[in-house]
Amino acid sequence: MTEISKHDELIARYLNGNFSNDDEVLLLQWVNADPKNKKQFLELKDTWDAGFKTKANTNDELLKFYKGQVRSQSNRKVRTWVYAVSAAAILVIGLLLGGLLPSGLPSKGIQQLESFYVPAGSRSELTLADGTKVKLNSDSRLDISPDFLSKNRVVRLVGEAYFEVKSDKKHPFTIETPKFDVLVTGTKFNISSYADDSQISTALYEGSVQLSTINKQVVHLTPGEKVSFDQKTMEPIREKVRIDADLAWVNGEFMFEEIPFSDLIKRLERWYDVSLIYQSSELDSMVYSGSFRNQETIWQVLDALKITSPIDYQKLGVRKFELKYQPM
Repeated sequence: MTEISKHDELIARYLNGNFSNDDEVLLLQWVNADPKNKKQFLELKDTWDAGFKTKANTNDELLKFYKGQVRSQSNRKVRTWVYAVSAAAILVIGLLLGGLLPSGLPSKGIQQLESFYVPAGSRSELTLADGTKVKLNSDSRLDISPDFLSKNRVVRLVGEAYFEVKSDKKHPFTIETPKFDVLVTGTKFNISSYADDSQISTALYEGSVQLSTINKQVVHLTPGEKVSFDQKTMEPIREKVRIDADLAWVNGEFMFEEIPFSDLIKRLERWYDVSLIYQSSELDSMVYSGSFRNQETIWQVLDALKITSPIDYQKLGVRKFELKYQPM
């Protein structure tokens, strides 16, 4: 069996929802080994997503996809994949890979920071050595302190994560982000700290947390509260919120309540691993409220935006779209 056919098999099993942990590791290695491999994978994924633009029968669409797939090779050879068709394939729509990527391998005798990165289009979870559970959202990185557990419980987050911290009053748990730190002893909460978002925030589901910002502010939260900071001014906005909306991504749903259009676009780009560009100033002044399920493809999301908002779109390339202001 050639290397190409092995990867065909892996991609087909991924799209079919019949994907083991070993498959995940192999496909992840291949995708990241060469930009051409990633381009090929994204082209296949793009065609697959487009096939679900309409609410057609899942089995029929998957079978059509396998039979009609055009390989990104110079001769554009068409291959037919003969695998069992499963409706479970819809469960992985919108995800690039479900894997958690260690950023590097430790050298012998050297105590190194352990890092995990979740690529755009993915979500993943891990359990730390102290029993704390962490769910990482798309395009997020978690760095774990080298002396984690033995001396202190410290991690560093860039991106978004939901934490269920193992209770230990003698050893507080600290999450460091570029603009604020969160100190807890045992609680459930969400942190969103993407560098390119206009706002960063923490929402508390259970227990209590203390935030300390880079400009010396200290904020204590109680369950059901959220504090957001403007990244430019670090001015805080503290409010009671629907925690289920902030934690919806953990359960594969995306819920928005009056967020700036630019932030919506950034989130969609991360979740679906696509590029969404626009130049219309009218769109920048919009705020958006709505919800999506992770079973929906980027095509279905864009169609929903087109129906409910003054927006039109066109495809420019592989997983690249242009959005335009279109008065309703």
